[in-house]
Amino acid sequence: PVADPDVESQPRGGFRCRLCQVSAANRPSLAEHLRGKKHQRLRALRAERRAQEQRSLFVTGFARGTSGAELADYFRTYGDVATVVMDKEKGAYAIVELREAAGRERALAEPRHHLDGHRLRVRPREQKGFVYGPPSGRSPRREPLSPARLEQELWQASDVDTQMSRLVELLELSEAERRVRHLLVTLFQEVFTEFFPGERPPPAPRGPIPRVSRPSGQPGPSPPRPSCDTAAFLTHSPPSFPRSGCAVLPFGSSVNGFDAHGCDLDLLLDLEPTKSLQAAATRDLPASEDSILSDIDLAVTPAPEVLELVATVLRRCVPGVRRVRAVPTARRPVVKFCHKQSGLAGDISIDNRLALLNTRFLQLCAEADERVRPLVYAVRLWAKQQGLAGNPSGGGPLLNNYALTLLVLFFLQTRSPPVLPTVARLRDMAGDEDRAVVGGWDCSFPRDAASLEPSTNTE
Repeated sequence: PVADPDVESQPRGGFRCRLCQVSAANRPSLAEHLRGKKHQRLRALRAERRAQEQRSLFVTGFARGTSGAELADYFRTYGDVATVVMDKEKGAYAIVELREAAGRERALAEPRHHLDGHRLRVRPREQKGFVYGPPSGRSPRREPLSPARLEQELWQASDVDTQMSRLVELLELSEAERRVRHLLVTLFQEVFTEFFPGERPPPAPRGPIPRVSRPSGQPGPSPPRPSCDTAAFLTHSPPSFPRSGCAVLPFGSSVNGFDAHGCDLDLLLDLEPTKSLQAAATRDLPASEDSILSDIDLAVTPAPEVLELVATVLRRCVPGVRRVRAVPTARRPVVKFCHKQSGLAGDISIDNRLALLNTRFLQLCAEADERVRPLVYAVRLWAKQQGLAGNPSGGGPLLNNYALTLLVLFFLQTRSPPVLPTVARLRDMAGDEDRAVVGGWDCSFPRDAASLEPSTNTE
């Protein structure tokens, strides 16, 4: 059973089934779980989903108001159509599932698709990892942790170390909350790729990208062909995102190792690869094509206009997104949004590489020593209870969680001997591939916590 790809060994013993998100204390318990109905049902469901993806198409570019029946009639030319799932909220895309994979391949081999005078953009449906979510109707959000429950939970711990570890478990994001954030990032990536595409594989035809007008309503100049070296940037990007076209990259409290319930979802929309590919993209489109790339040059468009463009895409094309507004006058200009189904609030920025590297630095500290996270969570809770931290509106005179986290890290760097390496020491340890300077700031440090020497501090 241990060799099962769905099984991972736990650092402190035992096993975890990644498919069912169930832990087993020993091998017999694990074997019993793998033979059980739940595991077998989810394996069958995963196989069925993967087979559906192999038969499905992602279709955009059709006229607003087009019905699923009309799309089914069109794609029936290539084979029997099993289902058509429309984007009910925005009407921006459809998933067309054929009964046989060969039918999908015939549709992808067709160089041009037109329906009612509109050129369709037809691509293979993205193959996503199977994620088991909570049953329908059950919210992944946890109830706020009351002081009474917190006190009860901590009283049950046998010692201070156990209390601090339990505190992390109570305050950090749950697995369900992490899955919701991951799925939302995946949705954003899929939508924004339609508007800021990169290179496409040869058999997939290039169709129009729906127009989103410039905020000023005026067409921009013909795009030049800028050369943009993005290799250093992409080196620090998570590998699960595409290296051509735009990328939606999470940063901040959701992913830096010090997450907490209700923390915002901070995202960077990286458009640098799109700028370098824009000239090639527009050459493939006739002048009459209704494409966002036909009249907007991202290399020279002012940042406030790009932010308004991003806000418009969110309003019109991302299901469930509400209260979208661009804030170009903020210290770091962003587009704010809320997601109705999950209740998440978030920001999207377009020029914030320093935040990505800062997030990776905090991840490194969180992984460097097992004492770091419990101490950070404990100090943050203490500061909030003492009235030293916690600004409900996001700004104010009190310390925020980020500032408290940095204070704890500095404390651990200045112990004798240090629990964490100093910034200067980390810079000396960085390899050539770890070197980075952003806005005059030297952000060089090792990316892998395994490369750090264990601390000799036993406090």
